[in-house]
Amino acid sequence: MGALKPAKGEMPDPTQMLIRRILRPTDLTAISDNALAAAVRIAKQNHAELLLVHALPPPTPIYEIESSFRPEAEEALAKLLKRVTDIGVKAKRVLIKGSAPVSNNIARCARFFGADLIVMGARGRTGISRWLVGSHASRVLARAHCPVVVVRGQSSRVHSSKRA
Repeated sequence: MGALKPAKGEMPDPTQMLIRRILRPTDLTAISDNALAAAVRIAKQNHAELLLVHALPPPTPIYEIESSFRPEAEEALAKLLKRVTDIGVKAKRVLIKGSAPVSNNIARCARFFGADLIVMGARGRTGISRWLVGSHASRVLARAHCPVVVVRGQSSRVHSSKRA
């Protein structure tokens, strides 16, 4: 029996969702490990396939035909794939290249592969930093055809319990 379809405009009931394929976009940094752990946990619970996705930044006009980060990204994705498959999760790696913004490429990739869920990290920027830089997670959330789980990454700020 398949998953129940909600009426138009209603949120799906997560207990009724059938999750077969999870898209896990990554920037290949340690900060995204929290989201990877969540994606692995959901994949194991649902016996789902995990797609490890990295979207290369668009090449610099005039200077590059292809992003110069490709070799490093391929190597890092291969290591990540091994880490995930070694713990018993069925997974594939996908390297996206294109001239569109990263968030558009992630949303297109999710639709192309028929992802049932996207699990991605967020750095937790606030204030002027978020306003100036924006958030890939918020842009993917706005464009995705399926539910998106956003997991806050490790904070880059140093917090102190002492007051000045």
